[in-house]
Amino acid sequence: MMIELLLKNSFWLSQLQSSDAIAYVEHLNDPTIHQTTENIPYPYTKEHALHWIQRHTNITNQYGKPHLLAIRNPQGQLIGSIGIGEIDERHPHVAELGYWLASSYWGQGIMTQTVQVFLHYAFIELSLLRLWTRVFEFNWGSRRVLEKNGFKLEGIQRQHLYRDGKLIDDYLYGLLKTDLS
Repeated sequence: MMIELLLKNSFWLSQLQSSDAIAYVEHLNDPTIHQTTENIPYPYTKEHALHWIQRHTNITNQYGKPHLLAIRNPQGQLIGSIGIGEIDERHPHVAELGYWLASSYWGQGIMTQTVQVFLHYAFIELSLLRLWTRVFEFNWGSRRVLEKNGFKLEGIQRQHLYRDGKLIDDYLYGLLKTDLS
């Protein structure tokens, strides 16, 4: 099953390809990406990228549908990704949302629309009923993307993370499929 979801201005979402490894390494070695994400290794190597792509290829093969999509510019180059984490078989209706976008594309509304399109994919194609995510307290851009897409602030995990020598709060957001109606 090949997935291609169109965004505005000729941007689009599609499945990962092994050739995306180079773009992953290029973009995820940007310190500004590292500062706004928790689970992406830094520095980011080609081995990290190849492992990530293979992992998600295996998930696609297992479930018949991708759980992670590449964000592509009009030239088809990977500039980010969006997807869900592992689905817990005890709670198959719930998943964690994660995403990143190359910093040179920030502030253009690309991620707001990407999240909007991916939400419909996750709720319809992946049969999810709830998505949740955590955002660093200082990541105003990401918090705004979530709020524009209907996510509700469900709580603040105070001093939850130790990052770059200081404790920071983590904002927990959630969205129910019924919230989109």
